[in-house]
Amino acid sequence: RNVVSHGFAAVGFVSALTGQRYHDRPMKEWFVSELQESLVFSVHDVQMVLNYLATRDDLNMSHVGMFGQGSGGTIAILSAAVDPRIETLDVMDPWGDWPDWVARSPQIPESERSTYLRPGFLANIMPLDPVRWLPQLRGRPVRIQENLFNLAIPAPVRKGIETAGSGSAMIVEYHDTREYNEKVSTNGKMLEWLQAELSGSSNSAMASKPQ
Repeated sequence: RNVVSHGFAAVGFVSALTGQRYHDRPMKEWFVSELQESLVFSVHDVQMVLNYLATRDDLNMSHVGMFGQGSGGTIAILSAAVDPRIETLDVMDPWGDWPDWVARSPQIPESERSTYLRPGFLANIMPLDPVRWLPQLRGRPVRIQENLFNLAIPAPVRKGIETAGSGSAMIVEYHDTREYNEKVSTNGKMLEWLQAELSGSSNSAMASKPQ
C-alpha cells in the first residue's frame, strides 16, 4: 500500500543469477562470479520493463523513478545512465568502486577473492563501475543513502561513490539503526523522497529493484 500510494504504480523484479532466475548453471557461478553478466542482463531487464510499461495506456511514462539497494542500487545507477526515461534515482548502499569493493567487501568469500582480484576480471567490470556513471546523471534528481552501520559496504567504497556523486547527488548518511528506523524504515518513509520528486504526475510509473 505504501509503494503504490498517492497514485503511483510500482514494478519489482529479480536480478540476473538470483532467486528463481538462478538455474541451469554450475553452483560455482553466481551473481558476483559472473558480475559483468549479472549487471548487463539486469540493466537490459530494466529497459525491457520500461518498454512494456510504455505499451500501456494507464501510466504516465514521462515520470519514472527507480529505487535500488545494494547490487540493486548499482543496477539502478547503470540503468539510469543508459536510459533517460529514468528521471529520478534513489539508491541505498550501492555496490561499486570495484577495485576497493572486490578487495574488501565481506560479500565475497575469502576463498574466492583472489579470483576476482585478477586483472582480467577487474577489466571486464570496470566499464560498469557506478563511479564512472554517477557524474553523467547531473541534471536529474539523485539521492544516495548510506547506512554507515552496514559493514557490507567498506568505507573506501562509500567514499568513492560519494565522491563520484558529489555535485550531482544528494548524499544522506544514517549513522545507526535507530536513525535509519526513524528517518527511513517506519511508516512507509522509504520512498517518500522519490515520490515527492515524481509528484509532478499523479499517475507515475516507478520501477522498484530489490537487493
